Amino acid sequence: MKTIVTGGAGRLGRHAIKELLAHGYEVAAVDAEEPAEPLCPFVAADLTKTERLRELFAGAAAVVHLARRRFLYTENGYEAASGMWQTPDLAGDAERFNHNTAMTYNVLATAAAVGAKTIVCGSSLAVYGFYYPAAPIAPDYLPIDEEHPRRPQDPYGLSKLVGEKMCDSFARKTGTRIASLRFSGIYTSENARVLAERRKNPVIRGAGALWSYVDVRDAAAACRLALAADYTGYEPFNICAPETIMAEPTAELVRRWWPEAKNIDASLEGTRSGYATAKAEQVLGFRARHLFHDGILD
Repeated sequence: MKTIVTGGAGRLGRHAIKELLAHGYEVAAVDAEEPAEPLCPFVAADLTKTERLRELFAGAAAVVHLARRRFLYTENGYEAASGMWQTPDLAGDAERFNHNTAMTYNVLATAAAVGAKTIVCGSSLAVYGFYYPAAPIAPDYLPIDEEHPRRPQDPYGLSKLVGEKMCDSFARKTGTRIASLRFSGIYTSENARVLAERRKNPVIRGAGALWSYVDVRDAAAACRLALAADYTGYEPFNICAPETIMAEPTAELVRRWWPEAKNIDASLEGTRSGYATAKAEQVLGFRARHLFHDGILD
């Protein structure tokens, strides 16, 4: 089955390609930049332009869309004094928002035009609105499942929510199976030290991520599982490790660092993630295997 991976030169894209190749998929990569390590046939293309996309996607049975441009504030925009996120680069964020949403629309439209039967789109837990808030916000309940209202205040989370709306629309219009994978922060064994630092300072970037994470190898496996799973139409899935990076119980951490959060279900016991992954486990067969402990991702 020919599968296109967009963003194939990126960190997750590279691992997704390796995962698919290891399971017998025929893979072709598309990205704006050359990959450092050629793994499969590659074409450099600007996904905001539609001229070549139909030719590039021709014959594809499936597409994994992981291409994106990063929003800089997601790394350096946290203001500890207020506990909120600042997005001062209005023009730059608008350009990135337009770029990312245009890419997603073009990929969905082209995949549908060439008759691809399955599309997997990279999304984010940021769609719920708790990762990068600019004003106080709290979840309606915990753990947060895929039915929880999505209220992003920031351009990155909003761009992912718009992308999900487009996925839903194309699935309804064309009958294509489309999954949005709402990834937690994606880490590798090389940058697990960041998780160790956050374990020492639980609110170094606020409490909205609920101390969740996912190893890049597990994120790549989720892409493959979403291609193979048995579902119809459009479905979103939370993708993260089942436990947090913390040693303390999640409910206790929430009460201490995010007291505005109410309706903590009894199922949020021990160090279980505050973002529910039951749907991904049941529908995709996904369960993270590479877990954080003793300062490393194993």
